[in-house]
Order: sequence, then C-alpha cells, then structure tokens
Amino acid sequence: MDPDNPKIPSDKDERPKFLEDARDVPTVGELRREQRREASHTTYVHTQGQLHGALVGALVFGAIGLLIGALIGFLAFDSDSPARFVVPVVVTVFAAWVGLVYGGGRGPEVENETMTIYGEPEDGTSPRPPENDD
Repeated sequence: MDPDNPKIPSDKDERPKFLEDARDVPTVGELRREQRREASHTTYVHTQGQLHGALVGALVFGAIGLLIGALIGFLAFDSDSPARFVVPVVVTVFAAWVGLVYGGGRGPEVENETMTIYGEPEDGTSPRPPENDD
C-alpha cells in the first residue's frame, strides 16, 4: 500500500469495531474518533461486546442449566424432598454464572473489539492462526 494514498476499505473488509470507516493506516484523528466512540458506548466498566456476551451467555447457559437441573431434580429425588426444587435452582444459578463469565469474555472477540487497527486479531485472541503461536 502507498502511504501517500491510503484507501478507505470496502464494507466487506473485516475491521475493528468503531474503525469501520477509517483508512487502511488510520490517522491520529481517526484513532481519537475510535477511542471516543468506544468510550461513549461503555456501560459502567464493560464494553458493548462484554455486556452483550454476558447477558446472552447468562440467559443461554441458565436455560440449559434449568433444563438439566430440573431433569436431575425430578428424576433423582422423591416427591417429598425439597432437593427436588433446590437442585434445579442451584444448577441454574451456577450455569448462568458460568455463561456470564464465558460470554463476557468471548463477546468482544465476536464483535471485533479485539482487533488491531489493521484489522488483524490482537495477540492472544482466539481467531489467531495456530501457526503464529511460538
């Protein structure tokens, strides 16, 4: 690429979140705009990707935990036992917590918040090809 004539990437290029409209080599102004956009979309401590991933993960994992917990609770315990209702609740809470943590960590990768300014995955993110590992 010619540094004197940077091009704006097409819509098909995979770009970092909030840098979709920047040139191949972003200018200082474009990087500042990206930081301001990202900061304006934060909620408390989390980015949008973390929040979306945590909510979806907690709901999906919690629903799966409820089904598994209810199956265990109703098949393994007598009808008089309070464990019949306690086990599904405990399994659901645990599964929802696991989903919250997993989804909150995976969400930014899915929403391209962990990419470099050049559209490549950051060091240590899972989309990296294995041949780059040392």
